[in-house]
Amino acid sequence: MSYSPFLRAVGTLLLSTICLAGSRPDAHAPIGVMGDHLHARNQIMVSYRMMHMDMPGQRQGSQELSAHEVHALGHDAAATNMSMNMHMMGAMYAPTKSVTLMLMGMWLEKDMTLQSSPHGMHGHGTHGHSSSGWGDTSLTALIGLHQDDTHRVHLGLGVSLPTGAADVRQAGTFLPYGMQLGSGTWDFLPSVTYTGIADTWSWGAQISGKIREHARNDSGFTLGNAVSTTCWAARPLSESISASARLVHHSEGAIAGHFNDTHGHAAPPHFPRNYGGQRLECAAGLNLSPPTGPLAGHRIALEVHVPVYQDMNGIGMDTGITFMAGWQKKI
Repeated sequence: MSYSPFLRAVGTLLLSTICLAGSRPDAHAPIGVMGDHLHARNQIMVSYRMMHMDMPGQRQGSQELSAHEVHALGHDAAATNMSMNMHMMGAMYAPTKSVTLMLMGMWLEKDMTLQSSPHGMHGHGTHGHSSSGWGDTSLTALIGLHQDDTHRVHLGLGVSLPTGAADVRQAGTFLPYGMQLGSGTWDFLPSVTYTGIADTWSWGAQISGKIREHARNDSGFTLGNAVSTTCWAARPLSESISASARLVHHSEGAIAGHFNDTHGHAAPPHFPRNYGGQRLECAAGLNLSPPTGPLAGHRIALEVHVPVYQDMNGIGMDTGITFMAGWQKKI
């Protein structure tokens, strides 16, 4: 008895199932998840993402602090607001069906407003810092570990190149650590991603890390190691639109070392002990990926993050609502 017709039928069914899943608007993870999928051999994808994060004040541990409370703790100034715009440009290329290479660069714009204490030595009223420029660049290999008609698992092995400046100054003085544009170190970027898809739902989870080079950078410090864990579920609303919900947990260690040249000591952001901590966020997203028409092959997506819990190391910046929008195109 020959099993060839049966095996061909099963293979055709499996392939059509995977192709159908890939054409659904929820076939990819929410736009805020990086490196969530592999590509077919020789396929290229280009992408652009824009993220806006607002940090409306400071908190000590999990407790919000007003500027007056920061001054009362002995600081001559308090950071009342910080905003960051991140423009991320990426490209993915698959040399084989089980390996996809991912390159991502970014342009950063940061602004911080500080309020001086009326009893301090740094004047009265408000003043600010700003910085902008290229951030660090990442190169990652995504390696498939398992794939069937429902489940996929892949490993990410990446490196972050120190292309962003870690020595940004204003009037000859180092800007606060959080206003720098890069880490100044070569960092290892490991990750593991799982995705699943069924008739009316898709889901997934990812854990990713950022392991810093042990040595201090040229400015005298090393950022803390970071771990992000996320899980999500998505559902098609039509053949072109899907909605997603996601939980995200970030954890980052404290900064080691300190600036090795002139730097401020007026406000909490000037001290390395006030960086790092953990944060839990809820996120909701929409994806537009039409199967036909002028936008076929394009994906346009939006995601909004709301923090539900924060616990800072020392007196850190309080994270507010974060917005991310993105565009992707397969070639």
